[in-house]
Amino acid sequence: MNLALLRADLTAISGEQYVREHPVDRHIYGQTPLLAVAPGSLEELAQTVARLAAEPVAIVPWGGGTQQTWGRPPARPFVVVETSRLNRILDYTPDDLTISVEAGMTLGALSAALAANGQMLPFDCPLPAQATIGGLLATAMDGPRRLGYGSARDLLIGIRVVEATGRISKAGGMVVKNVSGFDMMKLYLGSFGTLAIIASANFKLIPQPRAAASILCRAATPAPLWKLINAIAASQLVPVAVEYLEGFDVAGAPCAVAVRSEGLPAAVERHVRDVTAFAQQAGVSAEPLRDAAHEQLWNAINDAPQTATLAADEVVVRVTCLPADLSNAIAAARAAAQRANLPLQVTARALNGVAYLRVRGSAEALREWHAALLKAAPQTMLLAAPPALIAELPAFGTHIANLDLMRRIKQEFDPADLLNPGRFVVGQVA
Repeated sequence: MNLALLRADLTAISGEQYVREHPVDRHIYGQTPLLAVAPGSLEELAQTVARLAAEPVAIVPWGGGTQQTWGRPPARPFVVVETSRLNRILDYTPDDLTISVEAGMTLGALSAALAANGQMLPFDCPLPAQATIGGLLATAMDGPRRLGYGSARDLLIGIRVVEATGRISKAGGMVVKNVSGFDMMKLYLGSFGTLAIIASANFKLIPQPRAAASILCRAATPAPLWKLINAIAASQLVPVAVEYLEGFDVAGAPCAVAVRSEGLPAAVERHVRDVTAFAQQAGVSAEPLRDAAHEQLWNAINDAPQTATLAADEVVVRVTCLPADLSNAIAAARAAAQRANLPLQVTARALNGVAYLRVRGSAEALREWHAALLKAAPQTMLLAAPPALIAELPAFGTHIANLDLMRRIKQEFDPADLLNPGRFVVGQVA
């Protein structure tokens, strides 16, 4: 491969200032890309991918870089294709409650634009000022409010992508009910950029709530908090988030549950009153939070699973299981951490069956803790780990459903294995 010629060709497409050679700020687990290129339009993105497809290099999409540790590092030398310049609103009519944005727009910028019209896209994610829409879709990142509003798959109504050959394709549209036959856009959710590079996305929106409040319930041990969680689940309350916390300073206690309510003022006040009563029955304290304190709590919870800044001895995982099994999975992680004398932090969507766990320690202790967790929660996904461990720890757990089907889809969409090779489960050796 002639790197100088490749750089010249990419420069002709996007401009000299948007092509960098060996950029150390785009490394993935210590691997530095050959080049980084930032196309400025859909057409430039398509031309860039088409040009790279002719070379024996991997293509790594890069949004805000907040989740590049997820999965495994690239399997061979790679070029980073950045979406940071694809950050525009393409179509927005507030009366229709729909919006189309380019994939490089950050969630923070999108939220600010929508707030001007009293609307919102109820996504939560770590580091929203950096995290891009394309990256959130590609990794299927979820947030605490998925309980009340659903996840990305429930809010996405259309998508445009650039395939491995450089071809532009789309699915869905700008109306809420527009799909007949196969809903192709859902294929790209959680595909880690291995099927195509997301260029833009369309969403349905909702009005901002008239009122919001939180109830922060604290306890010295987990048991009474899970009793509270079960009471909320069995009630007629409809909180938008019920988050279990363990080991985080934000909680002000060893364990806590944060309940978030949004909607009409009377409904919010009912949640404050009833959750407080449930907490008293469970034997835990309850503190209502509003305004700035409410926002600060959820900003901290949203940032808790972040993997953009990591300690050298830190492992971060995402556990998914049935909601009824979540407390047992967290208990197994806690017991394994105590045996190895590892500090454990947990933030969990208590009624969704999703938890993010962080531990720090020696390589051997981390290895043993991860193995013990996999026995209790086989669908544990590795989000970050020390470079010495990343190659040996199972990145996507030990129970992978529909693996053969996913590999066949990858073969159909990217037969040359150009896009993020080795990163996702379909690129691993069987």
